[in-house]
Amino acid sequence: MEYPTSFLGWAGLVGLGGLGFLFTITLVVFVHELGHFLAARFFGVKVESFSIGFGRAMAGFHDRYGTHWKIGWLPLGGYVKFWGDDSVSSTPDHERLAKASAAELAGSFHHKKLYQKAVIAVAGPVANFIFAIVILTALFLIFGDYVTSSQIGRLQPGGPAAKAGLQVGDVVLSIDGRPIREFQDIVENVSVGRDRVLQFRVQRGDQVVELPVTPGTIEKPDPFSSRKVKDTGIGIGPVSPGEVKSVVADSPAGRAGLLAGDFVFEANGAPVESFGVIATAIVEAKGGPVTLKVSRDPVDPAKSMKRQIVDLTFTPNLVTNAQASADEIVAQAAGFAPMVSGAPKVVVPVRFGPIEALSRAVGTVRYIVVKTLDFIGMLLTGRGDYQQLSGPIGIASVSGQVLVFFGLVPLINLAAVLSVSIGLLNLFPIPMLDGGHLLYYGIEAVRGRPLGERAQELGFRIGFVFVVGLMLFATWNDLTKFF
Repeated sequence: MEYPTSFLGWAGLVGLGGLGFLFTITLVVFVHELGHFLAARFFGVKVESFSIGFGRAMAGFHDRYGTHWKIGWLPLGGYVKFWGDDSVSSTPDHERLAKASAAELAGSFHHKKLYQKAVIAVAGPVANFIFAIVILTALFLIFGDYVTSSQIGRLQPGGPAAKAGLQVGDVVLSIDGRPIREFQDIVENVSVGRDRVLQFRVQRGDQVVELPVTPGTIEKPDPFSSRKVKDTGIGIGPVSPGEVKSVVADSPAGRAGLLAGDFVFEANGAPVESFGVIATAIVEAKGGPVTLKVSRDPVDPAKSMKRQIVDLTFTPNLVTNAQASADEIVAQAAGFAPMVSGAPKVVVPVRFGPIEALSRAVGTVRYIVVKTLDFIGMLLTGRGDYQQLSGPIGIASVSGQVLVFFGLVPLINLAAVLSVSIGLLNLFPIPMLDGGHLLYYGIEAVRGRPLGERAQELGFRIGFVFVVGLMLFATWNDLTKFF
């Protein structure tokens, strides 16, 4: 990932980043509010306004039901305002309701049955989850996905996996009896196993070995910033097809500047999905130059965690035995060796049918939910990193980087991920959020009557202070990351 160095380059990045942010936040908020809107219409609630963004309307229109659809000037959320609401958080306007006619009360949200109000409240988050599943299913169906083998390619020194005896080259077969088909399966099983012993079954050469591994808190680079973040894990990484284990100093690749630990991800323009791609590039060059594109650790990790992208060109020795293995060809002609010898094609593009695509989408949504809850649990227990909380600036930054460096399709994927996060956040039992309304309805169902007006108003004020405080804190985190 390379960043612009000129003013015009940065201006373009910021401009496209703003477009990426507006696209993702507008799409996700619209879906969320549409869920509330459709559920309200279904139960006969009159909707006065449907707003994307807050503040004065920049544009809008009234539909035939009298709903004012508008776009506010501050694109940090949205709301659906029902007839009888005093505010956008659906607190009742008691004075207006007291003077209303029977016909008007029939369209009042606050005069609907308890279960109807609960369904309307939960419809927003549910719409976010459904939207994410639909988008991810479509992306998996149209573009497929890249599947990485379950072979261990890297071990974090002193990490849970290393302490448990796992080794580079081990192929994970199952965890607690659940079969492992790809590396993502390992990640998902580990993410729900914090402080719990997991039984790993691995293939090690001709042997099958069983080892108990206990996931803990690990540190890893943040792909969208220059720092490390804390996460639940065991300290392993997948096999990178072009990861370099060793380089002979006085060899073609060594003289070109290749280093042990580099990741070769392109050879003569071809993506390196296996070490055989590098061998093929060398053979087809017939003694001519070979260009490698590699990524490597930063020169000064204290200043930046971002990996460097380096282009290297070398002239290989002539290949005398074209029938040799890929590892042997690269070692003889270029002078470097892979991290895992004889590793098969470990990153494979896979296409899915409708059922498989839907299943993978549901699994992805479930994983996002689990990781979010795990992160919150880490914060509450003091083991998490509060600096990982991001607000609008952080979302804008990530959206911009994804749009600028990866394109529209990954940005749509990001919108699906963000949709799950916003849906889950709104289910938290905090007054002012959808989960807070559900909490009040649950208390009303148990008590047989709603909480008093003063108690509800106090709860909403506390919820407002909490939400605004959390947003300000997250925004401060974002600013400290940038400045």
